[in-house]
Amino acid sequence: MQTPPKKSKAERDLETACGGRRVEALRNDGRVERVFVRQLPLRFAERFIELCIAGAEQRRLELCLGQSVEWEKHYHNKHPADRFTAAAQLQLLEAADELNFPSALSQIERRKNTMGALEPMLKRLYATQADMMKEAFKQLVDSALSSLKPPPPLAAPTTNSGATGASPASSLPSNSATSSTA
Repeated sequence: MQTPPKKSKAERDLETACGGRRVEALRNDGRVERVFVRQLPLRFAERFIELCIAGAEQRRLELCLGQSVEWEKHYHNKHPADRFTAAAQLQLLEAADELNFPSALSQIERRKNTMGALEPMLKRLYATQADMMKEAFKQLVDSALSSLKPPPPLAAPTTNSGATGASPASSLPSNSATSSTA
């Protein structure tokens, strides 16, 4: 008796208690293949809806088939679902949507309702955090300002500086040609 091939982590992650549905799909080479379309676990609900909104039908289908773009090398740089005819891909996508859209939408709705119930608490939490941040910033600024030493007072200039009575500016050589009187 032959042992079944080992499943990849992605394949194991996509198996659910709900299972899925087998759909006969026509391949491009003319053969018919029974394809298992999975009902995704709830953790994929948001991703499934994101792919619906983005119009990413190919990626949504491959997610539900338990295949991903990483398998491209095996399919000669094609997406795994490309081995099926366009009509078969639509048939598989329809089965994927029937199995996954209602539960994904319900999951999103539950999350929205939960978040709605948590909204008042979240607002209070954000307000508390904002107050804490303001207080921490005030303490930081006060601490920084108190650690600074005041600058030494500047000496007032005097009219009489030195024994000769000359100011430091007058000790520089003057150019009488460039000096002007106002």
